[in-house]
Amino acid sequence: MIFSDSYLCGYYGMQNTGDDALLLATAWGAKKFLGDKNHRVSNVAPLHLSGLPYLPAGLKVQQRFRGENRLKQSFHALVSKRVIFGGGSVLHNSHDINLKRQLMTLSGRQGLALGVGLGPFRDSAAEKNCAKFLNECEFVGVRDVDSFALAKHIAPQAKIKLTFDLAPLLLLNKELKFDRVARAGICVCLCPYERLSSDSAAEHQRLMALAQAIVRVHRETGEAITLLDFNGHATLGDKQVHVALRALLPASVPVTHLHYQQNPLVVLQQLATFKVVVSMRLHGSVLAYLADTPVVSLSYHSKCDGWCRQIGQPESLQFDAKQIEVEQLVQVISAGLSQGFMAPTLTPAEAVEKSLTNWSI
Repeated sequence: MIFSDSYLCGYYGMQNTGDDALLLATAWGAKKFLGDKNHRVSNVAPLHLSGLPYLPAGLKVQQRFRGENRLKQSFHALVSKRVIFGGGSVLHNSHDINLKRQLMTLSGRQGLALGVGLGPFRDSAAEKNCAKFLNECEFVGVRDVDSFALAKHIAPQAKIKLTFDLAPLLLLNKELKFDRVARAGICVCLCPYERLSSDSAAEHQRLMALAQAIVRVHRETGEAITLLDFNGHATLGDKQVHVALRALLPASVPVTHLHYQQNPLVVLQQLATFKVVVSMRLHGSVLAYLADTPVVSLSYHSKCDGWCRQIGQPESLQFDAKQIEVEQLVQVISAGLSQGFMAPTLTPAEAVEKSLTNWSI
């Protein structure tokens, strides 16, 4: 039996670039600041991320019997010195929170929650269980002001600190190199938010608005369009929604579709080649920002609004994904491409310093 220093828990191996980035950042931090030499990971598919050894799947996509993954997670926690919940998760339901508590107990109550968000809770039981989780953690770093206020309210004695998203730590990765190429084109990163609730009408309305805006911006600027999948899941990923958007665009608009890429450093490099990124995906916005690429945020969740507040994103570059004003979107993108976009008040270098506070345990 091989014992490990840390069990890294998150939504890993699910073909999601944001979670891949958080895993890479978490593993890097655990090695640098905790002296970890080996990890176990809660990934449902094999991973080979830059700078990490090959990671065989620690969990099953298709369980052979009910509870198989829960048993596997329990075993991995039991043979690890600590459990690290490295970003990505928003603590809001009892089932997920209680699983985290169980894993910490099995590892000897050595648990770190880094770069996490809280709420809104599904019910009062979830709030109470979250309070217990926070108090049981050795250290909790929350990524946004609202989560910090909520955490201090429900668990005032817990070791909680306002930190930041973990993803900026990717900029410290020695394997990351940005090519000095001329920027060109507009990148669009959407997510199938309404498909999870079967609200196809709302999604179609957004796609129609975006198609109108894209056609007009292309006619005014001549910029080509790239659709970038951040989630490569076969049915719940971004491919289908991007295909639907492309079908609404005339052949006169040049469109490239980039599918899911497992290495988040490569995605960072890709985002650095565009003039602007229009993103619904939270980590589409985060990674584009780290690549020093202007971002137009299409917010569908409070976590997107929270990120914009954290970096001082200009209000003119923030749009409600549920009700896009086509005229305003066209004006903002066209003006930015010709005159330059306003930059966030927080620089990427400052974001790295804030992200490092997750490891100030």
